[in-house]
Amino acid sequence: MFQDCRRAYFYHYYASWGGWDASVQESIRRAYILKNVRNVDAWIGDIVHQIIKWILENKVIGKDISFQEATSKSKQMLLRTWEQSRGKLWMKNVKMNLNLLEHYYNRDLSKDELTKKLQKVVDSLNGVYQCGIINLVSALPKEGFLRIDELDSFEFEGTKIFAIPDFAVYNGDYILYDWKTGKPYDTDILQLSCYVLYAIKKWNACVDKIKIVPVYLAGKDTSLTPVAAKNVQEMEGYIRDSIKEMKEVLSDVKENKIDIDKCFKTGQQWRCKNCKFQEICE
Repeated sequence: MFQDCRRAYFYHYYASWGGWDASVQESIRRAYILKNVRNVDAWIGDIVHQIIKWILENKVIGKDISFQEATSKSKQMLLRTWEQSRGKLWMKNVKMNLNLLEHYYNRDLSKDELTKKLQKVVDSLNGVYQCGIINLVSALPKEGFLRIDELDSFEFEGTKIFAIPDFAVYNGDYILYDWKTGKPYDTDILQLSCYVLYAIKKWNACVDKIKIVPVYLAGKDTSLTPVAAKNVQEMEGYIRDSIKEMKEVLSDVKENKIDIDKCFKTGQQWRCKNCKFQEICE
């Protein structure tokens, strides 16, 4: 977000702060509401991730979840959250109810478009059962499960770096899986390479014992093939430069106060059409 549009970054992380309190001034509350808006693709990806987490957590305790059970639960979640958004239940509780960008800005998808989007959930869950991860999990001892889609962090030169690996296991190697419901992007390797630093810090793992595996669930190839990570020095340099850039837009680093004038809008106008902050962007 910082790279794509610094003004959106400002609204998301700074202008919205404190907006969970209904008594705050209207501009803060509005930014907070918009911060929590999700587009359809993000919503679908989130549902898939939640279902996979449910499947794996049950597997850890010895319970098998069938494909039919998984798809049934996903459809229930999709229907419930869709109705939350369409009924504007987020007006009563922003965090606990979905607010879709397509509903908020009156851009309802056609029936065919929505059907295709929802089919991606079924296809992605089918990918989970076809890719071999269930068999791999069955062969793991309980202590081999390290993380299942859980917010965590590590320290880097005095800055807390957040990390949420979708699935991490140990079987002699540290293997970090990342579920993808969309097509491959160049930034995927960058994201997964950050997990290498996380594994080093979290488990004191040796670099040559860490494997990163993006799994493109909705595509034709759902193989569990490790990819080459960027080297550690390159990733450290990337994070260091990123932190430096983010600090440069602050008017007071110690107090974490931002200067909106340094948060310029994107020059790529096509991004604005689907930006959740377009209602308040000035």
